[in-house]
Amino acid sequence: MQEKANDPHPLSDLAYDWITLIQNKAQALMAYDQYIKDAEAAGSQECAAFFKKVHDTDKAQLAEAKQHLLAVLQGKMGAAK
Repeated sequence: MQEKANDPHPLSDLAYDWITLIQNKAQALMAYDQYIKDAEAAGSQECAAFFKKVHDTDKAQLAEAKQHLLAVLQGKMGAAK
């Protein structure tokens, strides 16, 4: 990613968007862990299984998002400002 010396914003909007998405997905994964525990404590294996499914989907999306962010930061994806 090309940074301009006088640019007050060291990240492009695109990089910031990916970072924000990654943060939100990471927070969601922590919440899902609690939802799974709550469902198991309530004796609802069906709910626990659904929360695990959502967790796994978001975890896979998080891994993909990290690759996109890396490509953006390396200037391989997106245009520089």
